[in-house]
This record gives sequence, C-alpha cells and structure tokens, in this order.
Amino acid sequence: MSKVRITAIRQTVYSDLMVKYENPIEHTCDIKQGQQWISIHGERPDGLCLAAWTSMCKFVEALAKGRGNFYDGWMRNPMSAMISCNDGFRPYSFYIETIEEQHSVATQDEQKQNMHRAPKDKASLRVQKMVLVIGKNVLPRRQIMADLGMRQNSRHTFINNYLRPALEQQMIVMAYPGTPNKPEQAYRLTAKGLALWSELTLKNSNIQ
Repeated sequence: MSKVRITAIRQTVYSDLMVKYENPIEHTCDIKQGQQWISIHGERPDGLCLAAWTSMCKFVEALAKGRGNFYDGWMRNPMSAMISCNDGFRPYSFYIETIEEQHSVATQDEQKQNMHRAPKDKASLRVQKMVLVIGKNVLPRRQIMADLGMRQNSRHTFINNYLRPALEQQMIVMAYPGTPNKPEQAYRLTAKGLALWSELTLKNSNIQ
C-alpha cells in the first residue's frame, strides 16, 4: 500500500456565522497552515484531528490502495484530493496525495523527457489520439470530444487528460489565442503536432 501525505493548506473563517449561530468556545482548532502528516496503510496519523479524519478517511484509504481519479478527472494529479473538515464555522482544507510510488513515476517521466526520442514517444497515447482526430482540421472542443467517443459531460476528464497535456506538449494551439475563453474556441495542430500526425498516420497505414 502507498503512503499518503496530508497537508493543511488553508483555513477559512466565517466570523459572521460564528456571531449569528455559534455559542462562544474557548478552544477551537490547533491545526497550523502547512502542517503535515503521513498516513501508513490508510490509517489515521497520530495528532490528526479526528473530525478532519472523518471527512477524508475514505479518500486516504482509496489512495493508499492505489485507487484515485476521483469524480472523473477532478484533480490535476489523479492520485490526490482536496478535502475540507466538517467544521462549518472555520473549515480547514487538506491536500492529500500518495507518495513514493508517485515520485518514482515522476522520476521515470523526467528520464523519458531527457532522452532523445521521436515525438510519438514523448506524447501520451491520449495526446496521440487527439492529434489523429484533429489532423489538418481546426476543431472545437465538442467536436474533438465527439470524435474521441467521449460524452459532453466528461468535459473535465477531457481537459485534464487530453487538452491540457496536448497544449503543454505544444502539440496543439488555440485557434483564437487572444480570447481563450471564447465559447467557440477551437484547436489546430502545431508544426510539432503535424509532424506527429504524419508519423502516426504513416505508421497506421503500414499496419493496415
């Protein structure tokens, strides 16, 4: 099982709600911003607030067992989650993430990036699929998703697993870069993306 790191990110205090609804109390939360705990085998770490643990335990246990990607692409890092404790007046947000195995994967990715490989080896299979779908066309997001066989309600999964990686790898660019939030925003391949498209197309034709 993976170890899971729990980091206290930020506390939000609703003073107006306290005045209106809460009975005055002398002692509240001892957690400090940046404080960290390590969960082993999905168990509650010593010193972690029980109320906070109740809110996050199912996520920690799932991550410890290697299960992530909560809510269909919710987090940029699929092996993580952002969870708040159940205090309605002063909730703390906690970032939980797997460690060790996750770091080894990152190291492998860094090694791959440093190797002189063809573009197809640097692009993930999902990015390759997206490159093949766009080809020499200029396509809007909805059309790309449809051609990939994805439902429109899987928008977050598409953005996190396809669109963002393709943009970061400079395989695609926006058709309207001056207005990135344009409803009719579309995407086309860069020179790098076209090179990959040509290579993948040739490879597929040889296989057939």
